[in-house]
Amino acid sequence: MITSITRLMLFFFPMLLLNNPTSGQTDWYDPLRVDFPVIEGRFMDKNDYFRLPSELQLVVRKEVWELSKNSAGLSLGFLTDATEIQVKYTVKGNHQMPHMPATGVSGVDLFFRKSEEEWNWSRGVYNFGDTIQYIFKIDPNPNFEKEFKLYLPLYNEVEHLSIGVRKGHTFEFIEKNSEAPIVVYGTSIAQGACASRPAMAWTTIFQQALGMPLVNLGFSGNGLLEKELIDWISKKESSLIILDCLPNFVPGKGISDDEIRARIQYAARKLRADNPEVPVLFTAHAGYSDQYVDHSRRDLVTKLNTILLEELDKLWEQGVHGIHHLSSQAIGLDQFDFVDGTHPTDGGMLKYAKAYQNKILEINQEERK
Repeated sequence: MITSITRLMLFFFPMLLLNNPTSGQTDWYDPLRVDFPVIEGRFMDKNDYFRLPSELQLVVRKEVWELSKNSAGLSLGFLTDATEIQVKYTVKGNHQMPHMPATGVSGVDLFFRKSEEEWNWSRGVYNFGDTIQYIFKIDPNPNFEKEFKLYLPLYNEVEHLSIGVRKGHTFEFIEKNSEAPIVVYGTSIAQGACASRPAMAWTTIFQQALGMPLVNLGFSGNGLLEKELIDWISKKESSLIILDCLPNFVPGKGISDDEIRARIQYAARKLRADNPEVPVLFTAHAGYSDQYVDHSRRDLVTKLNTILLEELDKLWEQGVHGIHHLSSQAIGLDQFDFVDGTHPTDGGMLKYAKAYQNKILEINQEERK
């Protein structure tokens, strides 16, 4: 009997700590209630965790607007000398999906800066209830504050979020980076499916490696090179524009091959005309893990990648400069890099990020010529 009680205590005690944090001994900080912009990964500053501004609500399709409420790619920085950091927040949607865990759909990731170019991941103890809670234990160092970055959920809408530290410890939010960001407009893969954690999305791996701000405009099932979004992106200051939309041009969307060609042409010409110094990178369809046994899937990938290259060839022949191409071979996914045949695992995300890093080096060399 005593053994059974002991086991129950060992099981429930950590959960009690999560569900009953010592709020009376904790100071809580809301990143939306600061006198300066804190949220990284979007162009506008507003009192929510959306990725698109309110003026686009009646411009883009409803599906795109609803997906823009997912906080994919958003992050925030802060300084603290605390040895324990609590994060509590509420989300609007389901915590998980059949092919993607709660830690990826609705979880957060915390990193602390080890050096100017290196961030280290901090493991959190979490509880997914009506309010999601994470507790991070940090080694004490009385000599200086540590710089942290918190990455928000990939596939859920954050309604309210607070960060707590024990009373007596310092805490200060960091103003968002004002550098021109890399912009990624794409599909569910760009949004982060099916990473196990927010920081395992290729966009975040890529952003951390470069040390530059990045705006994630991945819209699950709805990355379709639409004029409304291309026009909006063209008005924003950016350092690189990545268009990774081919995987969403599936037959069920009802978009003809001629229309796909027209959208590629419009995107390239519009973005280069409005931003002649900003490179535009079109990404090939990286393929499916089952395309060698399902020939209809293989044929779709081949067709889309052929269309893209044919349209880019036309642009290059007509003297449109600053247009680049990332091939599926450069990404190099194989059958072990997918969760469900379509969306990459963490390993697949790493391959995506590495391919983009290599391509950026190549683009920089070309742009210097």
